[in-house]
Amino acid sequence: MRRTRVFSMLALLCGLSLLVTACGGGSNVGDNGEIRIGAQFSSPAERKILEEQIKEFENENPDIKVSIQAITDDYLKEMQTLIGAKREPDVFYLEGMPAPDMIKLGVLEPLNDYLEKSGVDPADFEDALIEAYTEDEQVYGLPKDYNTLALFYNKKMFKEAGLEPPTTWDELREAAKKLSKDGRKGLAINPELARYQPFVYQNGGAVLDEDGNATLDRKENGEAVQFFADLFLKDKSAGVPNDMGVEWAGDAFAEEKAAMVYEGGWMIPFIKEKAPDLDYGIVELPAKEKGAENGNLAFTVAYVMSKNSRNKDASFKLIEFLTSDKGQQYVVDSGLALPSRKVMGEKFVEQYPEREPFVKGAAYAQPFQYGDYGNKFADEASKAAESVVLGKEKSVANALKKAQQNLEK
Repeated sequence: MRRTRVFSMLALLCGLSLLVTACGGGSNVGDNGEIRIGAQFSSPAERKILEEQIKEFENENPDIKVSIQAITDDYLKEMQTLIGAKREPDVFYLEGMPAPDMIKLGVLEPLNDYLEKSGVDPADFEDALIEAYTEDEQVYGLPKDYNTLALFYNKKMFKEAGLEPPTTWDELREAAKKLSKDGRKGLAINPELARYQPFVYQNGGAVLDEDGNATLDRKENGEAVQFFADLFLKDKSAGVPNDMGVEWAGDAFAEEKAAMVYEGGWMIPFIKEKAPDLDYGIVELPAKEKGAENGNLAFTVAYVMSKNSRNKDASFKLIEFLTSDKGQQYVVDSGLALPSRKVMGEKFVEQYPEREPFVKGAAYAQPFQYGDYGNKFADEASKAAESVVLGKEKSVANALKKAQQNLEK
């Protein structure tokens, strides 16, 4: 997960609503003690984790057999087709972004009754992760794992500049200025919503109101985007990765073209492979001021159950196991992502103390999703910041106002 993945909610909403209405007949989901789990893997290592989890689950539940249905192409599009034909897996992965539309379309099984019977408490999971799959107090998914953002910094560059890692906006700004020299930028970051949104939260802003309506043009949001843009335009201390001759911020950091980046845990294996000798540290995102409330984003995937499953009890047993302490231990041991259970987060920190900033970030993170707007929201909000940073729009307020108007159409 090097770059933010967003989906076409309009296609999902239109396509699924038509298909769910048009397709009748029985489901191909079995009722004979066999269940399928739909998954998409970013690496062979990720698949191996699920295979090992399933092996242990089957040993504990010999009457249930689980097969993996791996989807290698456009995961959401393929799942849309399967759901429309009522051939989807009993259990499948679902990212936070498309979850609201999936819930609205009624293709997911509510889990509250199963949670109550099993004694599984949603409060045992990181709050932002459960929030991403909850609608009208009904839980529709249990989180598989997640990532948040943190500040990666080059220890050698900071030491040479006599700097400590920044903890506030002012410190971030001054460090970025001081570290920008000899063709190097203090900060490499894209002007996209998934990177500037923490600044919005840190400034007391919000991109949606309680009813799920867009609030991009709020004053607090404009102030946050202005600070973000000033790093590029006034200070010349932040750079867009493409302008630095690289594909993404991780490359800029690994090649020491930037002293700092805002990225998630996916950076760690990337650096290990590309720049194994790089001396770097990880700290929480700088807050606006010392003692002020911080802000972050939670990028998550959950296990959800198909409404069409003919083996729902077995399907929930699988979800329960995969998200149990035992199932989550596989996530901890792999180090590929953060475990979704709070208690397992503590064990994760014991095993990987340098990654504690990601776990701490979950306490004040918001889920990376935008209700009914989905991909359109992320696109419009990102275009607004980009237009300012690239000099196409002089006024932050005007840029956000235009984006707000486009979302209201």
